[in-house]
Amino acid sequence: MEAGLRRDYTSSERRDMALWSFPIVFDVVRDRYAAQSANPPPLMVAAAFSHTQLWQARILDDGAALRKAREELRMDLQMLGLPPHLVDEVDEEILGELMDVVTQRFHRSPTQASICAQILLNIATNLAFTPQPLAVA
Repeated sequence: MEAGLRRDYTSSERRDMALWSFPIVFDVVRDRYAAQSANPPPLMVAAAFSHTQLWQARILDDGAALRKAREELRMDLQMLGLPPHLVDEVDEEILGELMDVVTQRFHRSPTQASICAQILLNIATNLAFTPQPLAVA
């Protein structure tokens, strides 16, 4: 990120976002993995939890936790027989869901909405997904 464009948010702002976003991220991930996996629920829930921890580490900007969550998620996906590219697809869905929640939740608090949106924008710059090209009419 270019110098001067990124604001370092306080740990309390990141912690607050990590707390309220946890159940949202978990629900999105759990539903997507359940739709893709015929494996027993405990394995699927473990993978969903690992993916949610990955997002928590991203929101908290915690590099060590991010590396650990990525490795756990990689192993969980392997045990479930799910393709690694599914993570990228689910990440894109999570990002969209969290942006929607930020818009709705903080519509009366533009400062808080801006902070959360900037945190998500910083996360988006490091995601592996590539947006689909716009269809030509």
